[in-house]
Parts: sequence; structure tokens; C-alpha cells
Amino acid sequence: MGRAGVCGAVMLVSFSFACSDADGPAANATLLGGAGNGTSSAGSTADRHEAACTKGTKRYGTLGYVECTPSLRHRQGAQDKRPGLVIAMHGYTQGVEGGGDKGGDERAWGFKPTSQWAVLAERFNFYVLFPDKGTQAFSWYSYFGTSGIGRSDLEPQALAQMTKDAILRHGIDPARVFVNGLSAGAYMTVVMLATYPDLFAAGATFAGGAYGCSVQCAALGRKGQGWTFPGNHDAALVKKAYPTVWNDAAARKPRLLVFQGDADGAVTPENMADLTQQWLGASGVPSSTAMKSALKGHELVTYGSPSAPSLVTVLMKGAGHGTPVDPGGGNDQGGWDPEPSVKMASDQQGGQDWTNSTGIYGPYYAAKFFGLVD
Repeated sequence: MGRAGVCGAVMLVSFSFACSDADGPAANATLLGGAGNGTSSAGSTADRHEAACTKGTKRYGTLGYVECTPSLRHRQGAQDKRPGLVIAMHGYTQGVEGGGDKGGDERAWGFKPTSQWAVLAERFNFYVLFPDKGTQAFSWYSYFGTSGIGRSDLEPQALAQMTKDAILRHGIDPARVFVNGLSAGAYMTVVMLATYPDLFAAGATFAGGAYGCSVQCAALGRKGQGWTFPGNHDAALVKKAYPTVWNDAAARKPRLLVFQGDADGAVTPENMADLTQQWLGASGVPSSTAMKSALKGHELVTYGSPSAPSLVTVLMKGAGHGTPVDPGGGNDQGGWDPEPSVKMASDQQGGQDWTNSTGIYGPYYAAKFFGLVD
């Protein structure tokens, strides 16, 4: 199928994407039948509030958590529908609320205030749980290497138990449980999808990579800087993580949405390519099913069924390392960028506020991909 045939035909669950600038006037067309026009199917965009968030009293190993509960006030009959749940994991040293070691306004630059997942939870009536690894040096999730990332290892098991407890506590629909993360949290997202495919229906990553990566994966493709080139993480790594599901052709496999900045030097774009080939292999989806289109001017590729793709990738032009946000009052806008920039970090030591104003609100589209947004 040619580009013109693909454009406008690609569907991400139940919504389509606009074409790129090269495709003419449709390039900047609004999405979702009113996206960007200030209207919303779930409450006024001018009067958005967070779901009520509280810090959990129970610890799961080294992990604390913050849990956000929607009021259900926006939708008639919402109380009668079993809610969904998103597990949202912060980046390295970022924390849930912020409070890193650089002081100043960075104390509020956590994943919760910048991603505004709690605002989406209130708008669309689902729960969000933010695992909290902390903000100190080396306070990252145990996503790397081949040890500590198995189904029965401490951190994956702790995150799974945290999720299961929330499901029971709030009567969550087990078929509507999802996971998202930024950077180290994105890598850990893939760990959880690989090891607990029976628990999570889908996931979304912001600047992440393949299952089984070492910390050196961050610089995948960069030569002459003291990093090895791990690359080509085999699909067999995922299949071995929980063979009961991955080796069963009839079993549900978790779907994946990947956001990656093409100017991200902290977690390079090669990581997206590595994750793509691994996930397609594990899911049994041929790379020949790729269909290219665009999301608000950025390259979008879907793999598998156009109506319910197994994998979707979004490569964001000029974007650096961070959560993709698009502050504003439009239906598909949101997120907070403390220091607005499309490229906040260019290397491992770069100062950053963990957020990039890319013109795409990643958490919103993740929620769409999950089927949580009407």
C-alpha cells in the first residue's frame, strides 16, 4: 500500500492519525473529531483537576507509591463501569513528585506533575498508581542486565503485587490494566510486559528500550564514547520471561506503544529499533505489516492489525529526552514543561526537567492506545 493509501487509514485502537506535512492540508488536521478545539468528552478542558492522590502507607521492597483515585463525577453512569488502572513509572532520580538533588524548582519536576497522568485519570475515570523508587543517585528501577528482571525476582514481583493489590482494592477490570514509564521507568515497563503478560494488557514507553538491556543500552549506536554496542536483543529473551503466555499462540500478548525522540542522546533512537525488532519477534508479528503515517507531523508506524496493532512507534523530530507533552486546553493536549523546550537533554550528564514540548501529549495518546479515552 502506498503512502497516500495508508494516510488516514491507520487506526490506533479506535482513533486515526493525521497525515504529515508532506501529505498536504491534512498534516495539521485535528484528531479525534475535535482534538485541539477545546472541547472534551469528559469534562471541560478549561477546568481540569487531578484525581485525588495519596501516598501509600505500604512498601513493596524498596518501592513506595502514590495512588490517584478519580471522583467519577464527569460521566453519567461511570460508577457502574469497572475502572481501568495505569501503573506510571518515573525516570532515573526523577521521583513521583520530584525533589532531585539539584534543588530549586526541580523539586516539583516529578513524573506526576509533568506527565499529568492524574489529570487524565480524573477526566476519563481510571486509577493511576505511581511506584516511587526515589530521587537519589542510583535510584533507578532494576531493569538492566539479565539478573533481577525475571518474573520471580524482587522488583518485578513487587511491582506485580502492588498492581494486584490495587486491582482488588478498587475493583479494577483485570482486562484494563496497563503500564507506562519514562527512561528507566520505560525500560522497566518493558520488563513488566515481558514478565507479567498475563497481568498487563498493554504498555507505553517514553525513551525506553529492549528487554534484557544493560545500562549501556542508553548509548546504543554511539561509538567512541566508552560504550559497548549491545543491540539486537533477541525475541527469545521475552519468550523465556514467561513461556506460559509467550509460547501460547492463542494467549493474549500485551500491545506496546513506543515514543522516541530522534535527538535523544541520553537514550538513543537505536533503542527504539532494538525494541521494535524484539517485540515483533516475541509477538509473532511480521515486520512486513508495517504501515507508515504521521501523528501531528511526527513519523508513526503501526505493526499488525490496523484496527488493533500489536506495536506502534512514534519517532519525534528534534525531540530530546523526556516525557512528550503539549501544554494547552485542547482535547488531546496536556502535560507540564517547567522549562519549555523540545530538546531538554542531549547526553547522560545533561541538565533536564524530564519533559519535552513536542506538540504531542504522550500520556493522552497512551491512554487512547489503552482504550481508556472515549
